[in-house]
Parts: sequence; structure tokens; C-alpha cells
Amino acid sequence: MSPGANWQRREVDGQTRLFLLGDWRVARLDGLLKGFDWSREGQACAVVALNELEAGDSATLALLMEWTQAQATKGVALQICGMSQPLQELVALYRLQDMLRICHE
Repeated sequence: MSPGANWQRREVDGQTRLFLLGDWRVARLDGLLKGFDWSREGQACAVVALNELEAGDSATLALLMEWTQAQATKGVALQICGMSQPLQELVALYRLQDMLRICHE
């Protein structure tokens, strides 16, 4: 795992965002998620920021879909910002545009 593979909650323009950092591909997720609890880390977040994500794959998208559904049960429409072109191409390939709210900043 790269030393920066982690997450941070930050305030941006008065909004709490969850920034994913480093490599969140399937090979790295197991160890990383052992220390991550969405209900604690993401509870006040309406935005997941991928601007600082070094790498992601279909496992990353599956995780984002799970978080989107978790927030939807609370009445929160989770937005995903800063998605790289390769991840956007995977979203299109798997036809996930209607499931994931991707913002284009």
C-alpha cells in the first residue's frame, strides 16, 4: 500500500467531503477497509472526493455504489467528485451513470 493510501474528512465551501487518498484498487482494499467504517467516517459526508486518488478499479466503483446506497437509506444523495477519466470509462462500461451521481467540477 502506498504510504498515502488513506482517507481524510475535510470542509470545502461549508460542506464536509470525504477525500480518498492513494491506491484504492482491489488488491489494496482489504487492508485499507479494516480500518475504515463508513458509518463513522462518512456519516456527515454528502460528497466523496477522488481528486487525490492515485488508482482505482471496479472494486473502487463497487465500494462507491455501496456507500451511495448507504447514504440513500438516510435520505442523502451522495455525490462523487474528481473522478479520473479511467474510472469514468469504467462507469460507462458498467452503465453505472444512473447509480452514481458524478459531479464534474
